[in-house]
Amino acid sequence: MHGFRFVVTVIIFSSFFLYSILLKKNSDSYFSPNNDYVVEKIPNIFYSYLDKTSYPRSALSFVHFWATWCAPCEKEFPEFVNFINSFEGKVTGILIASNDSVSKVNAKLKKFNVSGSFKVIHDEKGELLKNFGSLRVPETFIFNSSGELVKKFVGPQDWSNKFYLENTKFLINKNKSL
Repeated sequence: MHGFRFVVTVIIFSSFFLYSILLKKNSDSYFSPNNDYVVEKIPNIFYSYLDKTSYPRSALSFVHFWATWCAPCEKEFPEFVNFINSFEGKVTGILIASNDSVSKVNAKLKKFNVSGSFKVIHDEKGELLKNFGSLRVPETFIFNSSGELVKKFVGPQDWSNKFYLENTKFLINKNKSL
């Protein structure tokens, strides 16, 4: 009886050990030396989705990764749309739907009446998400008109919070003077 428990215990621990090696190998291939862990400028691949000449020249661009299958994104999405719209064109929202179907994305955009303050990119394979050095949604990167990273928010945010409004106004004024 004790011999059987020992064999089962060894098999279980061996399985965990082999699984951890597999996970390490997968993460090493995901984060190759060619990927930046923290972007400082918008990655060039971004412009293959959004022509560089059409990159917004507003003071700030909020590049927001999201997905229709993501529960935190679902909760945050209407607040984010209202937040961007509240600046009346002084900031641009770039919505990047990652690993999602076009029909679901279009339905969500229609539901929340996403307007001209937004550019929408459909990143079907999650290519942009990887090149921004990210693993999850929602995530928001703020870039100035030169494409330089100003701020990054990981996870869902409470965009109705006064903190975001005041900080964005500060960043708009700061980037106008550059």
